[in-house]
Amino acid sequence: MEYYELYEVLKSHFDSRKKIVEIKDLNVTIESIPFESKVSDLLYGSDHLQCSQHHQPLKINENAYLIYHQPVIDSKDFDIECNKKFEYHILKRADTAIADGCIIFFHGLNEKKWDKYLPWAYELAQKTHKAVILFPIAFHMDRAEAVWSDRHQMTEVVKFRKEKYPENTHFSYVNAATSSRLEAHPQRIFWSGLQTYSDIIEVVKEIKGNKIKSIAPDAGLDLFGYSIGSFLSMIIKMADPLGFFTQSKVFCFCGGMTIDRMFPISKYIMDAQATIKMQSVFTELLSSDFKFDSRLKHYQDDHLHPQESWFKKMLRYNYFQKEREERIQEIHSQVKAYVLEKDNVAPPMEALNTLQGGYRNIDVDVEIKDFPFDYSHMVPFPLTHKHKTEITAAFHQFTKSASDFYTQ
Repeated sequence: MEYYELYEVLKSHFDSRKKIVEIKDLNVTIESIPFESKVSDLLYGSDHLQCSQHHQPLKINENAYLIYHQPVIDSKDFDIECNKKFEYHILKRADTAIADGCIIFFHGLNEKKWDKYLPWAYELAQKTHKAVILFPIAFHMDRAEAVWSDRHQMTEVVKFRKEKYPENTHFSYVNAATSSRLEAHPQRIFWSGLQTYSDIIEVVKEIKGNKIKSIAPDAGLDLFGYSIGSFLSMIIKMADPLGFFTQSKVFCFCGGMTIDRMFPISKYIMDAQATIKMQSVFTELLSSDFKFDSRLKHYQDDHLHPQESWFKKMLRYNYFQKEREERIQEIHSQVKAYVLEKDNVAPPMEALNTLQGGYRNIDVDVEIKDFPFDYSHMVPFPLTHKHKTEITAAFHQFTKSASDFYTQ
């Protein structure tokens, strides 16, 4: 079966929205698990903002949020109900009743649908015999407001951004919501990441408590990250909350670098204005030791929050390089990156710089590939008939690389 055919079959069944779907011809089940996030009080708009670990109230500086007076993008994070209650999905071989391993799979920035990831997850499940958990990052996929994908409503936001920022580029109705929200408050990258990080800890507790019947309670846990999902995966691995991920392997696809060495200016990801604002704010925060954001400063304190503070060490390449490289050295055999030569968003050289270190003295496997067809960071495997044989072959190269890494 060619890649585009596999995509169409999986997409058609996934859209059925049943609790569990079995595709016998493909030997796969797709299970949907309801989930309720327990940490939404971390978010802008909550009346109960505090660090529960230290029983310390932490006030938000409301002035730090840019308000556009556009209701569809000004909504407070705490008020977005779909971000609190949602579903995640498990793909597993149908001939495996209970998987003794699982791969927690994180997508890229500004994604609203799982469609493109279904063949990737399917092949990983088939080749490794592990369950693959498709878990949505906060404010993405079903955790995103439906209006953020509405062409008509978002075209109005694009018009507004064009007028507000005449020199802006790469604006589109696809990236309008994410661009606006991250420009309004770039620290949302941390808070949404922290919520997702906390959610994953709860998922692992459910697995270990034998509450997810398709995955064994003592199942091995691995991580897969694409693009910004690699950033999150690396932080989880480096932080290793509750010792859950000590044995975990991390596979970074089109990622693995610090966030300042990613270039997400794209009509599909973020516009130029939002990207520049995000990078400048993080530079200012790091250079001032978070002086202008006391709430974030609390969570980036190495003594108070030694795990969560790995976030700041993955923000900019030239900050905390020694600490970051020492930690990557410790876990080097459990990390692999698979990056694409013509990827302008996540350049391969930057994966080398971060994962192998400035002196190339960390032995992390960074596999650099170039495919014999037009591809991009956003679409590594195009759904075209023209180069279907080459695309399918490249797809299988990629999934074999990941599967061999997870199972060796």
